[in-house]
Amino acid sequence: MHIHQLKGSSFGAAVTNIDCTSLSEGDIDQIRAAIYQHQLLILQDQDHLSPSQEVKFYLQINPDADSIWRDQKHNPWERYKVEQGNAAGTYQIPEAPGVLVLGKGDIDHYGLRVTLGGERGAYGKEEGSQVLGGGDLQWHIDGTFYDQELPLLTQMRCIEAPSGDGHWIEYNDGSGARLWCESGSTAFASGRVAFDLLDSEKKDLALDARVHYLSQPFQSTYHLGNNENGLRILDKQSEKTYFDGREPQSSPIIDPKAKTYPLIWTCPHTKKKALMPHPRCMSHVELLSCNQHMGKTASRLLIEDMMRPAIEPDFVYVHPWRAGDLAIWNNRCMWHSATGKLSRNDRRVQHLTAFNSTVAPS
Repeated sequence: MHIHQLKGSSFGAAVTNIDCTSLSEGDIDQIRAAIYQHQLLILQDQDHLSPSQEVKFYLQINPDADSIWRDQKHNPWERYKVEQGNAAGTYQIPEAPGVLVLGKGDIDHYGLRVTLGGERGAYGKEEGSQVLGGGDLQWHIDGTFYDQELPLLTQMRCIEAPSGDGHWIEYNDGSGARLWCESGSTAFASGRVAFDLLDSEKKDLALDARVHYLSQPFQSTYHLGNNENGLRILDKQSEKTYFDGREPQSSPIIDPKAKTYPLIWTCPHTKKKALMPHPRCMSHVELLSCNQHMGKTASRLLIEDMMRPAIEPDFVYVHPWRAGDLAIWNNRCMWHSATGKLSRNDRRVQHLTAFNSTVAPS
């Protein structure tokens, strides 16, 4: 097994000469340590894995995993989507429900004879992206942000990579920034880099802050779009109230299943700090030292301002998927986004594995 830094990236590593079906305890320990150190690993040439072997590998690396994150029977958001007709067109493999199949195109795959992507061509279409609320990007962390504790690790394996042309994503936030994305690629940014890029005043502010998350957050924000840099949901009514100087202070969410997390999470293994909000799921930011619950739009603008430096193109790694690539990343220090814009007839088939945790980030 060889582990080497991804070329041109400030985080992430490629792993070669490895077979995920036959690992020693030493191999498992080495991979786990590399995830904590590099945040993202790309394991190449894993096209021979079965879905059950994918789940086994994930659980070997993350033995404290709890329930399946995107379980379509038990996760309230996934169940809601299925009840609405499964417009996202994602499906759990019957023999290995720990694997969710996502992508674009018709498949006959491990007992699934379905159309991935649903009506809106999820995980890639010619205009915009597949992500909730549209937009080219939606930077996020995986998890329900409600009831269950979010996964420590996320794993994705490419079964069939798209063959179309790449494209530029324009941030359109006045910066002139744009990001080159191969067809169907996934973009990654580091919460550790984001924290390091804050000046001392903003670091102190971030360390004093905690984020209150909405009750049933995805259902609550389902109707809201995303701005084009992928860091803020668009809520015209709330923004007008804010810019008119009439935005009220927020209040804690009265729901025992609603989550409140620090804005800065510290890795228990490396002790490194990461800026880790979920812009779509958040209700508001609380500043502990002054017992202030910030308004909704004020909170969103603050979070966008803090996250924005870390998505400068020089700090983003965009992974061009190839069949057999298995990516596994630390979901408690990494953000990621799909990039969309597959051609009309292009295909993409991916396996996603992630399990909820029993331990909250801190």
